Amino acid sequence: MHITFVHNNYENLGIEYISSYLKIAHYQTSLVFEPGLFGSFFAHNKKVHRLLNFKKEIIEKITFLKPDLIGFSVISDNYAWACDLASEIKKRFKVLIVFGGIHPTSVPKHILDLGIVDFVIRGEGEEAFLELVEALDKGKKWMSIRNLAFKKNGHVVVNPLRPAIGNLDTLPFPDKDLFFKEYEGLVNKAYMTMASRGCIYSCSYCVNSILNDLYPHHSYFRKRSVDHVIDELLWAKQRYDIKRVTFYDEDFIINERWLKEFLQRYKTLIKLPFFCCIHPSHLDEETVYLLDRAGCAAVNIGIQTYSENYRKNILNRYGNNAEIAASLRLLKNTKIFVYSNVMLGLPGQTEEEVLKTLEFCATHKSDIASIYWLRYYPKTPLIDTARKMKVLSEKDILTIEESREYNPYAIKGNTFNKRVSKIGNVILMSSFLPLAIVRFIIKTKCYRWAPSKNLLFSAIALIGIGKKLFRGKKNPFHYFGIIDYFKFYLFYLKKKLLFGRSH
Repeated sequence: MHITFVHNNYENLGIEYISSYLKIAHYQTSLVFEPGLFGSFFAHNKKVHRLLNFKKEIIEKITFLKPDLIGFSVISDNYAWACDLASEIKKRFKVLIVFGGIHPTSVPKHILDLGIVDFVIRGEGEEAFLELVEALDKGKKWMSIRNLAFKKNGHVVVNPLRPAIGNLDTLPFPDKDLFFKEYEGLVNKAYMTMASRGCIYSCSYCVNSILNDLYPHHSYFRKRSVDHVIDELLWAKQRYDIKRVTFYDEDFIINERWLKEFLQRYKTLIKLPFFCCIHPSHLDEETVYLLDRAGCAAVNIGIQTYSENYRKNILNRYGNNAEIAASLRLLKNTKIFVYSNVMLGLPGQTEEEVLKTLEFCATHKSDIASIYWLRYYPKTPLIDTARKMKVLSEKDILTIEESREYNPYAIKGNTFNKRVSKIGNVILMSSFLPLAIVRFIIKTKCYRWAPSKNLLFSAIALIGIGKKLFRGKKNPFHYFGIIDYFKFYLFYLKKKLLFGRSH
């Protein structure tokens, strides 16, 4: 049985894990990829994307591969794209389609009612996906498979969830060949992996709040052993000659004992620059020292908002301003490049609060303060809060659950506001502006003359220049650098041109 995964924009670790899990059971897998050159998280232009999308190429490759089952990993941001392509596939091929990922997990009924998806896999996917494939391959009954949702006699059936995989070390290493063979430019760049799954926190805007609710008796947060992560990285160094590592754990430093052992062995055996996400509440002088010494090149740290009351009572996020300021101060004199994150468009957020956030970012500088717009995700607690605050209507909530539009939070989310965006773009530049100038901008309200369009690409370009100014910070990018993105676009534009000439 042949399973083809269809994905867009970026490498997907979830697909890689499921693919390796299927291959161990001797099933054939393949990938069909939409690069989303102008329909991605950071660069989105509807008109250009219509001209330069890869739908025809995807259909042609599916025609050639002739899969028995097609799988999509779906988040709210790529849901509309996945539905459009799944509909086109259903028109042309007699093939079963399965959706997995956090969006189908949250609203399986919406998806199955469309009539273009045969199965939804909720929650963690490896075991359920393999069980479904084996049942279909061997003609066995599949209706009782846990984590599965489907339609029977016109009604949606949502089966109970199985416990999350208790020991992550039992999983095979992710199938990197799936994406590396699609685009060889991924090889020798940042090797993406995770040392854990889930998060101990349930921030109201985050999908981890949904997963923690789904697995109340079986903690969704689990950590791989130090041995297993080190073994994977040694394997990756030998197989792919990787040059950097990106850890996409929600909070890489959460387990102090694990971290100390891991960083010591990483420093000795792996010796590569790496990126990770950290929570300011867990950072102290010793942890910063260990990260820096082990080769940590960049970290991502959340500020969200200046208001501690808002952070705690609306966002359900722990940590205070003193901890954030202390963390930024500790990181300042290291070789670690620091990204801090600020959220705009929060329900009930005032212009005064955004201006205080701007001053905070200018006072306690990171290497770059990234701004993101609130993106409401289906079934997250923040939606209930916004409903009670009368920020969202029932119609708005239905629109969020249907996710018909592409609204990535790096561009506009659900809450873009031109006036607030002007302040946001000053926040984006606050790392490069003296505090006195920022205070002058706030006092005189000259931010009103700032552009309202997102300046994230400009800021990324500044990182490329600024990294030379920040002594010793040689690897600031968590995945692709500017030149890497240029090569990525060039590769797929050339591929598009050649496809056009051959048809």
